[in-house]
Amino acid sequence: MLFRDRSRNADNKQHQGVTPPASNGGGAPSMLMEQRRAPGPNTPMPAPGDAQAPLVPMPLDAGAIPAIAPRTTDPLREAVFIPSTGKRSTGTLRPPRGRRTVVHIGVAVALIVIVIGAFAAVLPTSNGQASSALTKIFNPGSDTKTSQGNNTALIAAQAATATAVTQDGFDAGNQVYAGVQAAPTVTTNIIPAQDQGSLNRFFYGQCTYWANMRYHQLTGHWVPWLGNAYEWAYQASSYGWKTSSVPNPYGPSIIVLAPYTEGAGAYGHVAVVETGVSNPYNGVSTSNWNWNGNWATTTYWTFYPGSGVTFIWFPG
Repeated sequence: MLFRDRSRNADNKQHQGVTPPASNGGGAPSMLMEQRRAPGPNTPMPAPGDAQAPLVPMPLDAGAIPAIAPRTTDPLREAVFIPSTGKRSTGTLRPPRGRRTVVHIGVAVALIVIVIGAFAAVLPTSNGQASSALTKIFNPGSDTKTSQGNNTALIAAQAATATAVTQDGFDAGNQVYAGVQAAPTVTTNIIPAQDQGSLNRFFYGQCTYWANMRYHQLTGHWVPWLGNAYEWAYQASSYGWKTSSVPNPYGPSIIVLAPYTEGAGAYGHVAVVETGVSNPYNGVSTSNWNWNGNWATTTYWTFYPGSGVTFIWFPG
């Protein structure tokens, strides 16, 4: 459906010398709706710029538009009107009356408590020590006790030292190490006074301490040298003691194991031969300290003559 203004058509005809017919009633040309046939495939399309009849919309029928229903609900929240007081704000809030006095009193009380606590922490009591309930409150560090048991680093160092010095065969002489069992007090009722110094020349708990003590019990002779267990093999010859690959057939002897021989550690091992001297290659029974970690404890073990094994004894 196409619309065309007939007045425009009339103007075109007037330019061509044709007078259009007057409209009914002598008024403005009426709006007519004409139906045109759709152009066919062979109908030429108008070139741009050619005069063409514009499209004119039909007048709007107001009766065809549905009426909008009036609003029948009210808003959920009514507007609230707050009347003005008419006073002008100063821009700052004034604290309530009396607050300044309360603040001053609180500050004064706090200062008094601090001063009393400071005096209580530094002034000594009747026994000369600054220890009281107030001292513990205001100076809690004053009640701290220094303890080796609470020092983790010290405990670790002591444990490392104890592990090192208690290795089988190690002997740095008569030493006392933290965490290592010390020698008991020797009385003259057990060992004569002249022999006490000879007994305590070695490190208590080690195999060397036992070998010296046990050999003296059996023969009455002390070991005159010092050193780690494996060093006894050549120390003995330096002091004129007998050395052999087999034990003394006529009396007690001390067996010396070189490092890593028959289960010994890096410092070797020494023990006292108790039995088996008649047929040593079947094994000799020995008494020991610190064998297999038995610190200051007597144990018995069988060793055999061979490479790295030396027997020593006092000549006589």
